[in-house]
Amino acid sequence: MNKLKTIFQSFLETLHLYDYVLFSASAALFLLLLILAIILRNKVGFSLFLVLLSFIILIAGPIVGYKYVHSSIYKTEVSDLSIKKLEFSQAIVIKGTLTNLGQEAFKRCTVSSSAYKGADNFLEELVYPLKPFMKRSIIKEENIDINKSTDFKLMLEPFTYSKEYNISVKVDCI
Repeated sequence: MNKLKTIFQSFLETLHLYDYVLFSASAALFLLLLILAIILRNKVGFSLFLVLLSFIILIAGPIVGYKYVHSSIYKTEVSDLSIKKLEFSQAIVIKGTLTNLGQEAFKRCTVSSSAYKGADNFLEELVYPLKPFMKRSIIKEENIDINKSTDFKLMLEPFTYSKEYNISVKVDCI
């Protein structure tokens, strides 16, 4: 229960004024379409369509809007990415540069990396990234102003996988 509470609190910390406006607009549009469906209840097909549309807006609107708002406000770029497997140690070192291309300064960035099996066909290319065999994250608690950069270094250890593999790097800043 404490973990769920922590996740919810960290989500609330990442919300921006635009998110509150988006959530309010989605709720208002949901209620407006629902009231309109009740008023037009004599036209069953149209009324049912409005009810269905209102629930789609209630569920999909905040999710899609949240992703869009955060991808534009907190836009990042990872450059100079270097991934090296160490020879005398069972580890992979990932180095790179993180640049703030967003509209606000970053206070905290989470750099996540995952290793997954190499794919032989199209279906495996879709499935393997969903189930990585190793994940690591670091949190950089530093202010990164707009159009400024900072370096990061992440280690995947112990890395004992000997077959073909792929590494993905994801950055999430607030």
